[in-house]
Amino acid sequence: MIARCGRPSHTGQMEVDSRVTARYELADEDRRLWKPGLGDLVRLRSWDIFARFLPRHGSVVDVGGGPGRHAAHLAERGHDVLLIDPVARHVDRARARSRSQQHAPFRAQLGEARRLPVADQAADIVLLMGPLYHLVEPDDRAAALREASRVLRPGGTVLVEVITRHAWVLDATRKGLLESGEIWDDFDHNLRTGLSQDPTRPTEGGFWAYFHHPEELRAELDRAGYQDISLVAVEGFAWLLGDLERRMADPGDLLRAIRLTETEPSMLGASAHVIGVAHSPRP
Repeated sequence: MIARCGRPSHTGQMEVDSRVTARYELADEDRRLWKPGLGDLVRLRSWDIFARFLPRHGSVVDVGGGPGRHAAHLAERGHDVLLIDPVARHVDRARARSRSQQHAPFRAQLGEARRLPVADQAADIVLLMGPLYHLVEPDDRAAALREASRVLRPGGTVLVEVITRHAWVLDATRKGLLESGEIWDDFDHNLRTGLSQDPTRPTEGGFWAYFHHPEELRAELDRAGYQDISLVAVEGFAWLLGDLERRMADPGDLLRAIRLTETEPSMLGASAHVIGVAHSPRP
């Protein structure tokens, strides 16, 4: 069982951005992962990456794990899972989900990526499947990656998911939103800064996030001291295809095609999300 601790880590006291918690107190993260078509693609691809890049068994800290879809899946596969999330609504729903699968329970508690309530070298695996979206300052992302390294055993595995820099432009094009004149200024700011919004012109209820260039994630993992770094596309090119709901009704060939291109550097930026896979330093 993962050893938890009540003391502050070396990162000290951290506050979660109110723009992030406000959004997730209202948004339905469960629905996102189970939405027909794109939700199916993201879920199946994420779990396929877990199956191939994570150890078959071990202790998992799922940081920013939301209402617990990934935690429940990994618990069913035999992992000892502790979910940590800064949103009370998510933690409550994760605990309810754990109670509903008594054959494969997991634990859930409030916490924040830069200050994990977990003892040193307590985990074999750390998932950061979203926290780096919302840590828009480089120092905060670095702190989260250091915290993950602190709680990992030597040689442990970290998976870090980010949104890619051009995802918004591609998504708006896919949805036919380019006729809006205002969107072009937003694109310009997003592509120059990586920020989803201009802090001087915030949109109430908007998505507050940082969008990475894929190689930027590799550099951040390298600076944090990780080894054996790989970048893997989640959706790959497939999220840009038409009639995705129909294609995902029998997804075998499409998933196979994505896998063939998932690590191709020239195609990583076409995926909406990229996962960095790396290991903590070995002795």
